[in-house]
Amino acid sequence: MKNTVLSVDLITNRTAESMKGEHIMRSLRFLVCSTLLALGIIGLSASAAMAEPPQTSIRFGLGVWDAHDSDLGITVHHTDLGNNERFTDVGISGLSGAFAISHMVGQRFAWELSMGGLSNAESQTLSTKVNTRHQGDYYDAISTDAHSVSVSYITVGLIYYPLYELENAFGELSSFFRPYVTAGIGPYFGWEARWNDDSLTDANFETAMGAYPGIGLDLVLSEHFLFNVDLRYHLVEFNEPLNDAEDYSGLNAIAGFKIAF
Repeated sequence: MKNTVLSVDLITNRTAESMKGEHIMRSLRFLVCSTLLALGIIGLSASAAMAEPPQTSIRFGLGVWDAHDSDLGITVHHTDLGNNERFTDVGISGLSGAFAISHMVGQRFAWELSMGGLSNAESQTLSTKVNTRHQGDYYDAISTDAHSVSVSYITVGLIYYPLYELENAFGELSSFFRPYVTAGIGPYFGWEARWNDDSLTDANFETAMGAYPGIGLDLVLSEHFLFNVDLRYHLVEFNEPLNDAEDYSGLNAIAGFKIAF
């Protein structure tokens, strides 16, 4: 009888130990499977994030704005007046810059917040020739009159990419050329100022609502870096003249780069 009881106790202890071991193994298998599943989900999420093409881009560039029927670029003219005096006229006209942030809102559309403007400036300096032993001959300014006009804008626009679907579902770039059309609206700011030597003698500030249609082209150099050419015709007219002109509408040509992320 004692042997029977001892045998039953041994079987019971072995069964309990076996069940405990199986419980530990099940827990271990559950932990391993859960860890592998979590790592798999994280890996898939990371792969999906890497496969998604860049949706936001920053654009910056420089160019010209053909407004107010003026010559574009930088000009310098010297006029000798005799008696060792010289009159120098320096002009900067139509130089332009732009900065923009855009974000894709669909397969072919993106919104854009852009800022930029043009600068026209003229400086007229009367100087006299000075003869020195150590520095040689140079001209020393007697008086300077300067006049500048700048037009800037902050606009919100929409960009349409007719061929943007050439990117496949994995975000790989399958087209080097990405043309677009765009249009926008926003406030334009005009500032005119005159200086005599270092003193501000006159200033005028104007605001107006303006708009633009335009076209452009992105040259895809890599997934995150693009070369951009942008042509827009700004429609802006102020209520009061700036440098004898109210209408500063004109073609704005900008070349620069885009960084996409």
